[in-house]
Amino acid sequence: MNVMSRVRLYHATLAILAILAYLTGEVFPAHAWLGYGVAFVIAARLAWAIGGERQFGLTRFYPDFSGLKLKGAATHPAISRTLMLGIALTLVTATGTGIVMDGGRSLPSLSADMTAAPAVAGGRTESIRARDHDDDDEGEREGDEGPLSEVHELSANLLLLFVGLHVAYLILFKRPLAKFMLFLPRGAKRKPPST
Repeated sequence: MNVMSRVRLYHATLAILAILAYLTGEVFPAHAWLGYGVAFVIAARLAWAIGGERQFGLTRFYPDFSGLKLKGAATHPAISRTLMLGIALTLVTATGTGIVMDGGRSLPSLSADMTAAPAVAGGRTESIRARDHDDDDEGEREGDEGPLSEVHELSANLLLLFVGLHVAYLILFKRPLAKFMLFLPRGAKRKPPST
């Protein structure tokens, strides 16, 4: 798989996971699992950046305003990079605050499986106590409206705004790139006029 195919695959995976995480904001534990999926994709992206492939370098997120003039300003790379930086910062903030709020409670673990299983001595009672304890934890998650939750929600909403601006910008000014990243056909190539 060539580098640009990996870029498109990464982009599609991250976009789908982030959209699903946003849409499942009130659905536990799906929202948390999708958030951990986003975190994994971000970590893979950072590993690629460290690996040295130019297409995955983090410099693609730094806007460089040199050479920006009024004429042609809409198509200057700084605009696209500013939008990508906004997406990256809000996505990392939303993901990071979500992981901190969850504290790993949504991840499957051996100890969680053992507490849900009925104890030999206690029989069914131990299993019910474990289930009731899990329901209490879920109630705490839903009722958690602290400042971290507010930052999480604000960053998720800002992410949606930046993504909308990014998509609109690409459709208006960089349509071939938008089609390429969305796996759409580029259209028929024109034949050169015969002489």
